[in-house]
Amino acid sequence: MDYIKASLDVERSDFHLNLELSIFKGEITGLYGPSGSGKSSLLRLIAGVKSQSPQDRVDISTNEEIWSSADHFIQTHLRSIAYVFQEAQLFPHLNVRGNLEYAIQRKRNKTDVDLNQVKQWLNIDGLLNKSTDDLSGGEKQRVCIARALLSGAQAMLMDEPLGALDHRARYRILPYIDQIHKRLDFPFLYVSHAIDELTYLTDKIHVMDKGRITESGSTLIMGPKLGIDSLDASAIITCDVDHYNEKYQLTCLNFESQKIYIAGNKSMGESLKLNIPARDVSIAKSLPQDSSILNILKGSVVAIHESKEGSSELVQVQVGNQTILSRITRLSIDKLNIEIGLAVYVQIKSVSLISEYGN
Repeated sequence: MDYIKASLDVERSDFHLNLELSIFKGEITGLYGPSGSGKSSLLRLIAGVKSQSPQDRVDISTNEEIWSSADHFIQTHLRSIAYVFQEAQLFPHLNVRGNLEYAIQRKRNKTDVDLNQVKQWLNIDGLLNKSTDDLSGGEKQRVCIARALLSGAQAMLMDEPLGALDHRARYRILPYIDQIHKRLDFPFLYVSHAIDELTYLTDKIHVMDKGRITESGSTLIMGPKLGIDSLDASAIITCDVDHYNEKYQLTCLNFESQKIYIAGNKSMGESLKLNIPARDVSIAKSLPQDSSILNILKGSVVAIHESKEGSSELVQVQVGNQTILSRITRLSIDKLNIEIGLAVYVQIKSVSLISEYGN
């Protein structure tokens, strides 16, 4: 399946969903918006699980077939879609292995995905004989994703799949979703209220409000814009392991031909993703001297985003082909005469490794 296209005009007494959306294989498309904006309704119409009225216009198709039109409708179980909800929906009377075998037995299409693969991809081999009641929230969601993949799906819809998990659990499971996307060339639609999730996973973001798509763009552009008023605004960057310093027990990473240090020993050649909170990044116009901060990068200011609360702004600094965000006060911006195009140094106080593996 190369793409899914949806053109919708669905009106109810208190709601009007009116939009067009395309989801292509090879990328994760993100949906962002407030509760009640129509994100879940859109996913359910694409999946065919939301009821339609005769007056609705619901045109949904792939490059292979029409799923829904004025005179045609394909049932959900024939749409080759994996749908993962916020709440894990596992069969409580079956253990993990039983839940996965249930999906295999009812597999809709012939695919190359098998149990051994998903066990490895999602690190669930040690969970197979467990009761679903004995799983943590993150483990349940990994099993749900595994079951969805084993069903023969050729596209993935995820509706706030990590919304019920705490911060640490979310960051343990995000890399698994990312790896699934890289290994399987699916059209992939991901809904979340969390900017950091969307920044980490997606290639493009559509913003929804009152049933309409109000803004769209690449994640590189949309991520900082959506994080302007969030205290949790952060940059997700990708680095390669350069070497390990045994004396100081630090790994040196190559980030756009500059160095970032993190604690611990990481494997040579490994590609890692880091989370850098904007509140932990300061800006200097000249290279700081005699500083305890190890991670200092040179870049240039490409955008300054004003926040609603007024005392601080979000500064977007380009470093090579990637972006670092810094939340600083308006006083600091004026004092340093920070403007677009200015060459600056960013001082990173804290770096969080988003692990490729978790429990």
